[in-house]
Amino acid sequence: MIVRAIWLAALASCLLCFDGVAYADIANVEKKFALPERGFLQMGVPTNWDDQIRQPPQALPPTIAFRARQGKPFEVLVTPIWRARPDIPVSTKDTIRQRVERAADDVKSQAVEKNIRLVEFSGSSGPGFYFSATDRAPKPGEYKFVTQGMLKVSDLVVTFTILTNDGQEQVMRDALSMLKSAVHVQP
Repeated sequence: MIVRAIWLAALASCLLCFDGVAYADIANVEKKFALPERGFLQMGVPTNWDDQIRQPPQALPPTIAFRARQGKPFEVLVTPIWRARPDIPVSTKDTIRQRVERAADDVKSQAVEKNIRLVEFSGSSGPGFYFSATDRAPKPGEYKFVTQGMLKVSDLVVTFTILTNDGQEQVMRDALSMLKSAVHVQP
């Protein structure tokens, strides 16, 4: 009887593990977004998000916009940027940090926070920085929270903006996880 109870407990544990794996597998889906003459940006995108590519005229970098399929609205904007010419210096960790610091300085006048802290993180193929701020006076239909930053993905620099409201901390975590998974697939 004890052996049978142990066997049943082990079987239940295995089933729970498989259930967790199955859920983890459907939580994100690998998606490739075409970059004009530059290959693809590939990321693990939450399955409950919709995406739309906003392609400007000519061969400029596209912006990929992510939104909630249902529920409370949010917006995540991702723009992979490549060097326009080979003689332009490659972005370094320091130049990325400086650009994000300037962006944080630009939003200070409209933010609740007096001191906006930069956060360093690493993606699968490079370093990144971001900051978060709260809009002091969002207008109707605007978002209360913004997280902005840049991430090096191989030879690309990926800029991102995450726009949310109260109770959407998971959206920011999911967006950062998606960005950390980003890889540049060369043609």
